[in-house]
Amino acid sequence: MTDEPMELSRRKLLGGLGAIGLASAGAGLGTSALFSDEESFESNTFAAGELDLKVDWEEHYSYPQRYGFDDPAADLDVTRIEPEDDGYVGLPDPESPAVWVAEDDLPAYMDNTSIESFPDPNDDGVQEMQDGEFAYSPCRDGADLDEHFDPVGGLRTTNADTLVDGEVEPLVSLDDVKPGDFGELTLSFHLCDNPGYVWLRARGVSESENGLTGPEATVDDSPADPELAEQIRTVWWYDTDGNNVVDESVGAVDVMIAVDTSASLSDDDVGALETAANDLAADLDANADARVGGVSFGNDVNDFTALADGPVSFSGLDADGSTAMPAALDVAAAELDANARSGAETFVVLFTDGGPNYENREYSTGGYTVGGGYTGGNPGNSTVDDSELDETAAVADAIRGAHRILAVGIDDDKRPTGREAESGVPLLSTYLRDDIAGSPGDYFSSDDPGTVSGVLSAITDAIAMDEEVFHRGTLADDLAALSDGAGIPLDAGLQTSFDELSDPDDSPDRECFQPGVNHFVGFGWWLPADAGNEVQSDSVSFDFGFYTEQCRGNDGGGTSTVDDGGDDEGDGDEATATVTAQGFPSDDDGATIETVDVEFPFALSGASVDDTSWSVGPSGSEVVAIDGDTVELDYPDNSNTYTSDTFLELTVSGIAAPSGTYDVDFVFEDDDSAVDSTDQVTI
Repeated sequence: MTDEPMELSRRKLLGGLGAIGLASAGAGLGTSALFSDEESFESNTFAAGELDLKVDWEEHYSYPQRYGFDDPAADLDVTRIEPEDDGYVGLPDPESPAVWVAEDDLPAYMDNTSIESFPDPNDDGVQEMQDGEFAYSPCRDGADLDEHFDPVGGLRTTNADTLVDGEVEPLVSLDDVKPGDFGELTLSFHLCDNPGYVWLRARGVSESENGLTGPEATVDDSPADPELAEQIRTVWWYDTDGNNVVDESVGAVDVMIAVDTSASLSDDDVGALETAANDLAADLDANADARVGGVSFGNDVNDFTALADGPVSFSGLDADGSTAMPAALDVAAAELDANARSGAETFVVLFTDGGPNYENREYSTGGYTVGGGYTGGNPGNSTVDDSELDETAAVADAIRGAHRILAVGIDDDKRPTGREAESGVPLLSTYLRDDIAGSPGDYFSSDDPGTVSGVLSAITDAIAMDEEVFHRGTLADDLAALSDGAGIPLDAGLQTSFDELSDPDDSPDRECFQPGVNHFVGFGWWLPADAGNEVQSDSVSFDFGFYTEQCRGNDGGGTSTVDDGGDDEGDGDEATATVTAQGFPSDDDGATIETVDVEFPFALSGASVDDTSWSVGPSGSEVVAIDGDTVELDYPDNSNTYTSDTFLELTVSGIAAPSGTYDVDFVFEDDDSAVDSTDQVTI
C-alpha cells in the first residue's frame, strides 16, 4: 500500500474508479481440467482515503482421494439417497443435494473434504488461524498478491492440489470431474481501512470443446459449441457464519449481551457501548423471533436483564475497575441454560476493549452465582496474565459447546494490558477471535467505541437473518452476470430488498461493507449425476474475484462521478488517458482469426479505439465495438492465417481510470481454439 499522494483531485480520482482494491483468482471448469486456468491476484490501492482488500479461503471437493486424502465419508453417516429422517444437511445446495450428511457428522465431513485453504500453516488442507507462534491477522497476512498463491514457504496449503511437478496450481484446480462430483469454495474478504462497495466479477471467459471423444461424438449435435458451462450447476450465497454450508432457515433466537465497563474505557466510551448494545437489542427484537437479555462487567457483573424481561435497555453505565470477563460469560450462559426456549439458537454477544483481569471470587447477579472455582485471576495488578487468558478461554470453550459466542473487539490491534512489549503474546484481536469467539465468522472489530455501530448490521445478520442465496443457476448464467460491467454487486445488508441480479448497482437499497467484519461468500458447484456424454472433454476457463470501491464519495455505480462538493474549475472534465497494448494469438501457425476480445480491468465508458495494427493482419472488413470493459474486434471475411510472430497492437483513448499498471487480456478466437495472452499498460 502506498502513502504517496496522487496528482489527481479527489473528484477526478473518485470519478474514475474511486479508490479501488482488486483481488482476483483464476479459475476454470473442465471435464479434464476443472478450474484449470492461470490465476492472477492483484491489489491496487490509491490514497484518497486508504482502501485495501484482503482475501482468504477454504476449498472442498467431494473426491479428495485423488490428492492423497482418505475417503471423506468413512465412518460417517453420508448418503446419496435422500434420507427419510430429519437431521441431515444437503450438500452443496440444500435445494439440489448431491449428498446428505448427518448433522452430527457435518463438521468432520467438511474437514475431510477440505483440500486446500489459506491460511494453512500446517498443510492439512483445513484453514487454521493459529499454529505455534503463528497467529493470522487478515489485514497483515491476507492474500492480495501473486506471491500469496505460492504454497512454498507461504500460508497456502502445500499438497498435490496446489503444487504439481514444482508448478503452482490455480486457486481451484481439479481434473477428470465425473457426473455426481461437487465442490465448494468459501472466500472471506476483509476491508482493512474504509467501508466499501464490493462486486463479485469474472473476466477472460474462454470455452472450448477440445475436440470430440467417441462417446461425445455420438450425442453432441453442436460440435462447435461447448456444453459444459450449461451443465455445471452452481449456487452463490452470503455465508454469514463462514461454515461453508448454505444455512437458509433461522428460527427463534435467544441472546445475552455482555458489555465491558472496565476502567480502560472512559465514561463516554462506555456510553457509546451502551448505545450500541441497546441498538443491537432493538434491531434483533424488530427483525427476528428474538429475546434479548444482558449484563455488564467491570469489577463486578451488574445490570442484569433476563431474557423474559428483554429486550435489554442498558442505562447509566459507568466505567469502573477491572475486567471480570469470565464471570460475565458464565452468567450469560447460565441464563441461556436456564431460560432459553426449546429449539431456539442461543448466543452471547461480548463487547470488550481488553483482556480478562479479575478477582478469584464468587460473582452474583440475576439469581446466578458463578466464579467459585476461579483460580487464574490476579487482582493485584492491571496486567492481563497468562493464567487469566487461559482460564477465560477455557470458560468460553465450555460455553461454546451449547451457545455461540460473538465477540466485538474494540481497539484490538494491540497486545493485552501490561503485555504490550512482550513477543509471543497474541494480539487482543487474535485472542478474542480464536479463544473467545472461536471462529473468524463470529468475530467483529471496531477501532473505537464510537464506531461499533458500523458492525451492528453484520451482527444482526449473523444471529437472526437467513443466509441469502443470491444466485442459483448454471455456470453459463454465472459467467454472463459476472462478466457484465463491474460484475455482480454484492449487498452488505441481508435485511434490505436489494436484488443482486436485477437491481442497479447504485440502488439506494444496497449497503456498503464495513471494515472489522469477516465477510464470506460461498460458491458451490456440481456436475449432475445425469450429465451426458456431450460434455466429455469440454472446458471453460475464467478469472473471478472481488472488486471494491470506497463508499465515501461514490454511489456504488461501479465508476462513480459523484461530485464531492469541491470548487475545482476543472472538475467537470474527466481526466483521460490513451494506452497501447500488444497481444500474440498463439505459438502455433496456421489458424484463421475470426474475433478478438481485448479485456481491460475497468469500464471503457467514453473510450474509443484509435488504431488496430497487425503484423500479419486479417483480410476483409474489421468490425470494432466496445462492450463494458471489452474491445470486440470481428473479422467476418478473413481468409489469412497467422504465423508464430503474428501480433495485434491496439490503441484506446479516452480511458478514465486512476494511475497504475494494469493487465490487459487478449482472447483470440480462431477456427482451432481460443488462445489468451496478456500485456500490461500503465496509466
